[in-house]
Amino acid sequence: MAAVVATISRLHWPAWVRMRGAGATAWILLAAAGWGFGAAGVSVAVHEHERAGQYAALGGFTTVSGPGVGVTLSDSDRVVPAGSDPSTALVQDSDLTFLVMMLWYGGARAIAINGERVTTLTTITSSGPTLLINGRRLVGPFEVVAVGDPRVLRGVLETRGGFADRMRQSGLGVRISAHSAITVPAGRDVPPPLF
Repeated sequence: MAAVVATISRLHWPAWVRMRGAGATAWILLAAAGWGFGAAGVSVAVHEHERAGQYAALGGFTTVSGPGVGVTLSDSDRVVPAGSDPSTALVQDSDLTFLVMMLWYGGARAIAINGERVTTLTTITSSGPTLLINGRRLVGPFEVVAVGDPRVLRGVLETRGGFADRMRQSGLGVRISAHSAITVPAGRDVPPPLF
């Protein structure tokens, strides 16, 4: 660690010399300090920039494109018997939460519901016949897009007794399609939860 600090100090000192008008001396001293370390610093900076881009994508700050799946969830078209809870015919917050969890489990890199980016701060709650996603009221049908390996994502959703089977058993409409190119939009500023 001390060697790194000493080398960094030597790299900064030539800049001070150059500011005092001894430019040629500064370049000689920079070479003496070691161009190898300077090149390694550039390499580290490029690597950190790439990592920052990955973190921005994972945090929902940038759009993400690539192959993936599209899932459409729609309310049931079955007639609700008299005396039954009519909300059972609607897509609920728990249905979308289950879908999002399964997509993350399948390795999705990014997910959006009706254009709303899903991040770790996303809230999905029922509010009567509508759902609140990131504080925005949305109604079905719900178009969910996810970037990831389409084969794996479809497999996770279509396993026997899995997500698609459960939704169909409850009467909800489910359509899953693979796409060679799909785009998940960047998230917008989301107000903090009110709890």
